[in-house]
Order: sequence, then C-alpha cells, then structure tokens
Amino acid sequence: MTLQLAGSSVCDERGRGSRCPPRSLGEEDGVIFIWVLVSFFVIAVLLIAAVQPASIIMKREREKDLVFRGEEYVEAIRLFQSEHGGAFPTKMEQLIQTGPKQHRYIRKLWENPFDPEGKWTLLGPGVTVVTMGEDGKPVFTSSGIGQGINQGINQRGIGTGGTTPGTAATGQPGAGQGAQPGRPGEILPFKIGGEEGQPILGVCCRLHEKAFSDLRGKEYYDEWFFSPLVMPPPPPAGVRTLPQIQPGQTPRPTPAQ
Repeated sequence: MTLQLAGSSVCDERGRGSRCPPRSLGEEDGVIFIWVLVSFFVIAVLLIAAVQPASIIMKREREKDLVFRGEEYVEAIRLFQSEHGGAFPTKMEQLIQTGPKQHRYIRKLWENPFDPEGKWTLLGPGVTVVTMGEDGKPVFTSSGIGQGINQGINQRGIGTGGTTPGTAATGQPGAGQGAQPGRPGEILPFKIGGEEGQPILGVCCRLHEKAFSDLRGKEYYDEWFFSPLVMPPPPPAGVRTLPQIQPGQTPRPTPAQ
C-alpha cells in the first residue's frame, strides 16, 4: 500500500502514474556525458605520451648494458695486468680463470648487447688514426705495429691529439688523462679489430648509431672504446675529482664547502 499526500504524484517503475512527467535526457545528463568523453580523451593522450615504444625501451636497456659490460672488461684487464707484470691477456677466457691471487678478474664473459651473436670487436696492438669523412662522420683507420704507421700519419699530417700510442691512461700527468677517443686528428693507442692470440687491449661495439646519452663526450656507439689505455681508473674512495674542461669552455668556480 502506497501513501499519497495531497497534490503529490506517484510514479511506478515504468514511469506511469498520476502527474508523472515523461522521462528524457536532461541538461545535467548531457553535461556528465560530455565530461566522460573528455576524460577518456585526456587519459588516452597521457597514455600515448607516457608509454614509449618497446623498441626504444629495449635500446635504452641495451645501452646501459653496453656501458656496464664494457667497463667490467676494462677493470678486468686492469686487474689482470696488475698480477702479470703489466701484460695484457691474449684470450678472453683468461679473464675468468683463477689468477695468482686465487680469484677471477671478471664474473663472466659478458656478451655485446648490440650484436646478434654477442661478439665484441677486440682492440689489439697498433694505432688507429681518426679522420673526418666527407659525410661528416669520423673514419677510423687502424694499422698494426711495424706496418708503415709513421708514413701514413705523415701523409695525412695528423698530430697525436694529446694521446701517445701505447701510453696508458693511469691518471698521472702526461699519461693520456681525460682523453676523448674518436676526436678527428687523434691517434688512438690500439688497433680496432684485434685477434685472440695477440694482446687484448680492450673491446668496443662497431654499431654506428646515436646513443641516448654520451660517453666521454662521444654520442655514437662505435666511438665508445673500453680499454685501460683511454679510460682512467676510478679515483680512490674519498678523493674528489675535478671536472674535465673542454677546449674553449670557461671553467666554473667550485662552490664553497
């Protein structure tokens, strides 16, 4: 039983009853519908802007792996030298073998993340002359020791660019500290494309693609060389290093502590 006051109306579930107006889409319902559409549109735009293609995400991860693994090889070669009188390894497997101090120099032989087979380009004895190609890209011309290196350099009229072939970057003055491999007019202290059986001076990736970040001022993967000859050792704990000043750059004052 339904009570009904005077002057009121009662509508049943189907919208029928005395003084019951017909149902229609009012102004409030229309405004809500528009706001819902706008909200969906805004959310879709934000998702498209925030979500990167899977290929870009994978490339960023491979780039991080490249730097990490390359620096691992640099440290492993440096440790190998410290236990073998400064000699370089001649096989990659020597880095995972137990040394005189009964430990391995690297945890595992890391693969090149940008190579389908995981192979690295080895850096061997010799030098590499860096010139500028017609397309504006650096050209690396490698030569082995005793194969007319000096003659080829004199014909090009290229200086050493601050790096002496065969000189390791030990962090001492005059030892190649702060060198940026790949600068046109520079002579790198290794040959790109070494072979096992010869001293292995480092590794590199020969993929010519622009990276998301730069490494020692170089923006292309094939300009990143992982070798103790061009990568100075990390500073001891608690030692503060000064920033490298590039030619033409004004040094910034060091903030007071």
